[in-house]
Amino acid sequence: MPTTTVPPNVAPTTRVASSGYLARLAPGAEPAAPRSFDGDGPTRGVTVLIPTYSPPGGGRTGSLSLCLHTVLAAAPDAVVLVVDNGLSGSDARVVGELLRATGCDHRIVAAPRSPGTRYTAAQARNAGLALLAHPDGAVLRRRMLLFLDDDTALASDSLDRLRAVLDASPRAVAACPRVVPVPSLDDWRRRRPASPPATAARRLPGALNRDGYDLLSVTSHGSLVTGRTVGLLVRQDPVLWWVRHRGPLFYEGTPYGSTEDMLAMAVLSRLGELWTVPAAEVVDEARRTPGATRSQQFAWGYDHAWLAHALTEAGAIRPGVHALSWRDDGWEEQRSTDWGPYAGFLINPAELRLGYRMLHAIGAEPEVATAMFGADADRVRAGTHALGRALRRWHAGAGTARRRPRPDLPPLAGRDWAGLRDGLDALIGHLAGNVAGSLDHGPSFLYGARQPAVAPPLDWSTP
Repeated sequence: MPTTTVPPNVAPTTRVASSGYLARLAPGAEPAAPRSFDGDGPTRGVTVLIPTYSPPGGGRTGSLSLCLHTVLAAAPDAVVLVVDNGLSGSDARVVGELLRATGCDHRIVAAPRSPGTRYTAAQARNAGLALLAHPDGAVLRRRMLLFLDDDTALASDSLDRLRAVLDASPRAVAACPRVVPVPSLDDWRRRRPASPPATAARRLPGALNRDGYDLLSVTSHGSLVTGRTVGLLVRQDPVLWWVRHRGPLFYEGTPYGSTEDMLAMAVLSRLGELWTVPAAEVVDEARRTPGATRSQQFAWGYDHAWLAHALTEAGAIRPGVHALSWRDDGWEEQRSTDWGPYAGFLINPAELRLGYRMLHAIGAEPEVATAMFGADADRVRAGTHALGRALRRWHAGAGTARRRPRPDLPPLAGRDWAGLRDGLDALIGHLAGNVAGSLDHGPSFLYGARQPAVAPPLDWSTP
């Protein structure tokens, strides 16, 4: 198959209004129509979808090359679909050369861009899916579809392990690997890491229940509840059915474009079961400096707070103020109360008190706040005061809040502060994004970073 750059006119339905997409996550939302997962009998094999772009600080063609190497080592007959999500002219030529050198069937599709808009991974993935769903993309379709980023790599047997779970679970629509952050893909490759033991796969509990979208569990436990798009293996036929009949799989309207995984997983759960496969590993190149980590976490924290507002407006979450706390026996407990017009979420109030004190101290030193948060410093300072008021009000009324145990979530583990993503800069950056996002979208708020969890038992989380 020759290299082809496909114009963006094959993506007629990539934009959806916020309320239309998010309302699908509300209680009673119309489920997907029954669909045979392999109903159209697509060719066996895997299509690999990888977005890439040229950031201001330099290209990503080196990591993309390593990613492609691991893909073809795992699946020599894979079809590769690369989405040009803003490549420079020189990088576009390099990407074309990389793909031709692999000898694999491949295609390049250009993500559509509206004037004045930024590129997002959600936009890129929607463009790739739109091509696959279009008649022009029929030659690219295989039984399975694998999502990767251009700075990720597959462990040698991960694809086989993911595929085995889907083959053994007829109601499963997606299988998620364990995503392992590494400082450098090159260093990881040179170490030739051994395969992890064949830990049993488990069904993920999912983010949708009778109360709507469970924002507390998703933001507190992430991949233990929803999985991640990186390394996700899905049955292609039902996903393309959704794209044709329901619209985009990925939501493009988040302020920083950092929560598309969370929402896409909820949409996928309308199509079938989600499974996690801890023995299948995909490595993801982490941010290399505290400042870059802080910036990344700020974006995540801001979008999580924005979700509290957007999902409330869409009727997809239960009203009231809800908190996750930990009991003496190690299990989580959800407490809920009514604050009038407020819809809010507090994750681990004890840790939030620590985070509040740190942000308050940073805000008291204007030069330090500006150095850490730039143009967002004043909003972080004002949002920190709002967090303090919320914590005081919660503490005063916590004794009268309704209590509900959450044994569906694993026990809390201690933070080890060992890596950038789990370190102090990450926590400060995430909470700073929370307070700025909550300030901008009152009376809704969300405060709390992802929590470390004890490895759950094998029978945990089965609905």
